[in-house]
Amino acid sequence: MADEVAFMAQLPEMDRVHFRNLALIRPQVPTESQLLLVEGLARNLSSPRLLTLIARTPHWLVHGPVLQALAENEATPEPLRRDLELAVSLFDLMRELDRAPAEEKDERADTVKALYLQLPLELRAIVKQQAKQLARSVSGSGLTMELPPLPAPDPDWEALTVLPGSPEPSGLPFRLSKLDLLPRAEATPILEDLQEFLLDPDPDIRAAALRNPSLSEEVLLATFPVCPVPELFEEAYAEARWYFRDPMREAIYASPSCPDTLAKRVANTRDLVALLEHGPQSGRNLHRTVCLFTQLDESEYQYLTLWAKRRAPSMLRVIKIFFDRLQRRRLNQASGIAASQSEGRWVSLKERVYMASQATQPEQLIAALRDADPKVFNAVLENPGLKAQELLAVIPGLDALQAEKVANHRIWKAFPRVCEALVHNVHLGPKTSLRLLQELKLPRILMDILRDQRIPHLEVKQQALEMLTAAYRNMTVPQRILALRASGGELLRHLTQEILGDGETLHQLVADRQVDPGILLRLARNKQTPREILELIAGHPVLMAHPSVMSELLLNPKTPRQASSRIWGLLSESEQQHLLRSPHLPAPLRHLT
Repeated sequence: MADEVAFMAQLPEMDRVHFRNLALIRPQVPTESQLLLVEGLARNLSSPRLLTLIARTPHWLVHGPVLQALAENEATPEPLRRDLELAVSLFDLMRELDRAPAEEKDERADTVKALYLQLPLELRAIVKQQAKQLARSVSGSGLTMELPPLPAPDPDWEALTVLPGSPEPSGLPFRLSKLDLLPRAEATPILEDLQEFLLDPDPDIRAAALRNPSLSEEVLLATFPVCPVPELFEEAYAEARWYFRDPMREAIYASPSCPDTLAKRVANTRDLVALLEHGPQSGRNLHRTVCLFTQLDESEYQYLTLWAKRRAPSMLRVIKIFFDRLQRRRLNQASGIAASQSEGRWVSLKERVYMASQATQPEQLIAALRDADPKVFNAVLENPGLKAQELLAVIPGLDALQAEKVANHRIWKAFPRVCEALVHNVHLGPKTSLRLLQELKLPRILMDILRDQRIPHLEVKQQALEMLTAAYRNMTVPQRILALRASGGELLRHLTQEILGDGETLHQLVADRQVDPGILLRLARNKQTPREILELIAGHPVLMAHPSVMSELLLNPKTPRQASSRIWGLLSESEQQHLLRSPHLPAPLRHLT
């Protein structure tokens, strides 16, 4: 059963749902709707194990869109993605073969044959089956798809989802600058890369990684034991979403690189909570409890208060007394009730509602928005002093009812920034998300939605992709170039067919001597890039400064032979040997050696 698979415990909740769906439909002939589901998962998933499962299911891969979606997903494990890219490039070369000039046909035919021999045996059968379907004429009754044999009803899920071994590096990577690393750390959906950014010694890169939407508790729990950077623990501890979680606090305390001061703070709280749970068994324990309260850091009172609300409400009064002894009283949120608020008394619901309706300071408004009672939340939404900045600060943490209330509010549903933040809220329903998405037209916003791995609704991402495609088609050539530059080439990942079919834009983009090397790298790596564009990249003046672009050109079977031979001659002997270890190097270059 899918529920008994061991690795499921390592997956986020939403990926577990996707795995159950894949496991359910895998043993049967897929329907059209199931193929659309598999294609959407292959394009949008960020879990390498689930993508590996899709890549190892032949009767899904014989459908071209599924294979192409896997090849374009950057989260697909590198060895599998390289093989799938070769299969995609093979079909692209076959389509171009009929339109090729007569003097190039023999060369291209030899390239197709050599490329087919480079494919793994399991992919050759899939490519051959797809080629038959492309060559077969369509009859009046339609086509009957010939599928590979269906898998066994009780497969070995562990073996199917185990990640392939890391291949030898395909080229000499160039070191990215800090300006290039910052946006990648903030947006990468690949968990292995995200973990490397969290371990980076640069504080700005770590801060960007902590803002990454793909960051989850599982990633941090795996990072803390191997983290050599003490500052990361303080930075994670300072964020409320990690501060209140018991597993995170235990992982911080148990990590060998945790700073002593932070470990002492967490240890005092652990010991105090343990004593409060069992109650004062003796006078000695009572004395120790008082000592721990006096040693407790002020920052720990928030966690202790939350624990008491959930586990021991009778201890709230005690915690309040010790907090008052530190001469830190609650901030009066409304001057009109300051006189009636006595020391040591919690604010009642009636007073909180009044504060929410009358507050003017940002801190007061944010505190009211975070109140758990819906009456307080409703009151602050009607407060004329509430601004979008305060609302944006709390939207990521709203539950489903609160998010729906804001999305349907007569005032706030008209604010584009509020709508954008609500779409990224994981609790918002798909119907409301699709309605709000219609108000978001900017390509940057749509790309952020496609990049956000926390959004659980595939239909929202599909709608965002369609809107992004329509926006790109309505742009002029200069606007398209600006959009590609602004995204660092990431737009190419989402709109592969539209951009690679736009020859005029690609020519002007590559002809610029100041083009971003990251864009050249994406174009050189993509196996559907036109040959003339690859030839332009091979003659670009920045090529010599970026060995990784040269390596990707050499590994791309569509790069013209003359350009590949010239680039191969520019490499040193060690760089050539480095590339020869890659199984994806075209055969003509091996003969040159």
